[in-house]
Amino acid sequence: MTSLAGALKNRGKHTLKRLLRYDDRNWLRIRQIEAFTTFLEAANRKSRDVIEISPGWNRYWRALCPDYRSVDFPDFDICRDRTDEQYSIVIADQVLEHVQRPQAAAANIHAMTKPGG
Repeated sequence: MTSLAGALKNRGKHTLKRLLRYDDRNWLRIRQIEAFTTFLEAANRKSRDVIEISPGWNRYWRALCPDYRSVDFPDFDICRDRTDEQYSIVIADQVLEHVQRPQAAAANIHAMTKPGG
């Protein structure tokens, strides 16, 4: 009986991860998601405004952050563009290593971040 319960529990976890596109084989991504979740919870930032540049995991971040917005290349080029609004949290996960002008991208990210964000 307990082995059946354990099997069902594991299957439920696997299904949830698959639905959220949470790949349990990518250990670095798992640690990154855990660290970001801890950061949000410790700072009570779930209600704050968040923008993600070039989202890849927006399904997961959106679930964590109710005030979530995303922008994506090529419609939004972080080296050239910035939003009029400022955000408490700006996520640029695995973005800077792919842009031609990382200094310009970092300056725009900084300009899009609220003071203290």
